[in-house]
Amino acid sequence: MTTREFAEWLAFTRYFQAIPDPWAETGLLTSAIMAPYCERGTAPKASDFNPVETPPQHQMQAKEVILDLRKQLGFD
Repeated sequence: MTTREFAEWLAFTRYFQAIPDPWAETGLLTSAIMAPYCERGTAPKASDFNPVETPPQHQMQAKEVILDLRKQLGFD
């Protein structure tokens, strides 16, 4: 892809139609599905289902991230 083509894509996205974000769409759908099964005010946000910004580098870090996510979702 040339820089000109990339600039055209950015302009199109900015002014006409946004490029779909599959993580945001999946997070929104998942939070909507889970909302009826959660107590009032405790439903997860769509952003809770997006991957972490920096991936864990070690197995213990991955375990901590998973345990933290379980706590945030109320499974513990």
